[in-house]
Amino acid sequence: MEEGTFIRYLAAKRSVDDRALNRRVWDAMVEAAGRTAVSAGRRSTGGALPAARPRVLELGGGIGTMIERVVEDGRLLPASWALLDSSPALLREARHRIGGSLPFPVDYLESTVDAFLDSAPRQFELTVANAVLDLLDLPRVLPRLAGRGSGLFYFTINFDGVTVLEPAVDADLDERVVALYHRTMDERIVDGIPSGDSRCGRHLLSLLPRCGFRIIEAGSSDWIVHPRDGAYPADERFFLSCILDFFEQSLSERDEIGAEELSRWLQVRRRQLADGELVFIAHQIDVLAETGGSP
Repeated sequence: MEEGTFIRYLAAKRSVDDRALNRRVWDAMVEAAGRTAVSAGRRSTGGALPAARPRVLELGGGIGTMIERVVEDGRLLPASWALLDSSPALLREARHRIGGSLPFPVDYLESTVDAFLDSAPRQFELTVANAVLDLLDLPRVLPRLAGRGSGLFYFTINFDGVTVLEPAVDADLDERVVALYHRTMDERIVDGIPSGDSRCGRHLLSLLPRCGFRIIEAGSSDWIVHPRDGAYPADERFFLSCILDFFEQSLSERDEIGAEELSRWLQVRRRQLADGELVFIAHQIDVLAETGGSP
């Protein structure tokens, strides 16, 4: 996908994520982040009560939509925010979108997660990853995050192995397309490293405790996109067109489904989208966890 198209996809995804993010987990994050920042401040000031302003690290921060949410919510005022992404184009777009009038400083860091964890000595009270962990090798990355010291971890929009598109094209073909799409996630290799998990959400719930985290809160954060009177809100028609493009890119070289079958499936799905009929659901899970004991 071209840079400009992917940037528009991330922007279109903003409204989908806004509906999906679990409010209970979000509220728990805001409350716990304040307590954690106070605890960290007491340690650094010898017991004086500081303002509850955590230092935040965001992994795979993209174009900065999570920062926009925090500012709009207004209850959490970070001391600083480090937005990490490996794409210079996304970081440029984040600078452009967010601008210079934020109530806290933002550092834009161009790096992969692995490279950052290899080199960064800084401690953060809160680490955020939105729609990122299902692209990583969790058994390898989670212990590295836990080893950075005490803190909170807000992991959101973690895909959990359920994709639904309606209306049906053909029950058997629909099932095979979706199953193979999920398999491409599990088989993804980037730079020789496993980089995907189609059941990331449920795996987090068991992996986190084994890797030294304590789960504070968890809940579903499903994407549900459907037409209203034949139209889609915001730029969500474009979002759905990108989802279909992801199917095409992932499956076009696979032998398990013939080219004609895949082409027919995509044609029907794109016609449903154009006609304002396509419904899309993806099951996901949000998790708030901590290391180092209660703040």
